[in-house]
Amino acid sequence: MGNRTSRQDRNGKTTANAGHSLNYRTSDFVDERGASSAPTAMNATGGTEYEPGNGYKYHKFTTATPSPESKLIVSGAGTIDLLVVAGGGAGGSYYGAGGGGGGIAYANNLPVEDGTYPVSVGPGATAHGHPLNPSSFEGNDGVNSYFGTPGQSIGGQPDYILAKGGGGGGRGTTTGGRTGGSGGGSGGGDPTPALGQATQPGTNPSPFVTDYGNPGGYSTPTGGYAPAGGGGAGAAGVSIDGDIPGGGNGGDGQPFPAFAYPLIGEPGLNPYSPSNSHYAGGGGAGVYNTPATNRTGTGGHGGGGNGPGSPTGPGVNKLGGGGGGRHPGNQTNYVGGDGIVVVRYSA
Repeated sequence: MGNRTSRQDRNGKTTANAGHSLNYRTSDFVDERGASSAPTAMNATGGTEYEPGNGYKYHKFTTATPSPESKLIVSGAGTIDLLVVAGGGAGGSYYGAGGGGGGIAYANNLPVEDGTYPVSVGPGATAHGHPLNPSSFEGNDGVNSYFGTPGQSIGGQPDYILAKGGGGGGRGTTTGGRTGGSGGGSGGGDPTPALGQATQPGTNPSPFVTDYGNPGGYSTPTGGYAPAGGGGAGAAGVSIDGDIPGGGNGGDGQPFPAFAYPLIGEPGLNPYSPSNSHYAGGGGAGVYNTPATNRTGTGGHGGGGNGPGSPTGPGVNKLGGGGGGRHPGNQTNYVGGDGIVVVRYSA
């Protein structure tokens, strides 16, 4: 038998060779599998592109009408962070409640493969008149936003990633809010739990996706004529319990610091968020009487429209805010804000 010899393998570990002394060196070995190539870094095109210098590349989609150009085309494979915000619901009018903010689907480290991912951004809602009273409006629901296409599996999700439009705000003293991504507020006569419930939670089963949405407020006045605020992605709309004057505030939206407005070319969206990063705030309700404390009908952070005061009315576009409620009946500007879809990945 020859002497036992040892060598270092490619991982730097020393191994013994029992048997004849072969007297070989590690540099003599050739990997017959061939040289391995480094993986290709993922890249993508589509939307409006930004590289703000924080190590990420962003793709922003704001087109409220689907088109062949509204898509993300991925080259290679990798992971993305994804923000999908639906259109906000419209506020009601004539003791009008606030509209609900658009639902939000947020994905962190979502695996994507080489291919095309259609993108649709839902517009905010308008209001429609009551057939017997043209000055009395119930808010319509915002429109859904999505990333992907039906039947396209993304990160364990069997279908596209969906954000649901916000629910419309109620009107009068007997009309509850509508369900939606976040629910619309009640006009009045709607006891707890509110009719304007949130439908976004549980929408996307992927383990990489978190859904955000909250109910609109309920309102049970008997003489205060006080409507409730619309729900936001981060908090429920403010409810009115009893004869409390004023209108409920909209629920705050959800902050996403990784998608702060300046990072996606939107510094002008301040002051709708103290951190410049809230999305899908609920609309504040209209005010009939002098408001009590915390019943001023203020829209939630993240683009919720105010009921009274300034700035007034509509939810903010590109944030998916719910529209503010109104009293009396002019509802021209109290629409929901358009949604947005933003993708980011390591540059």
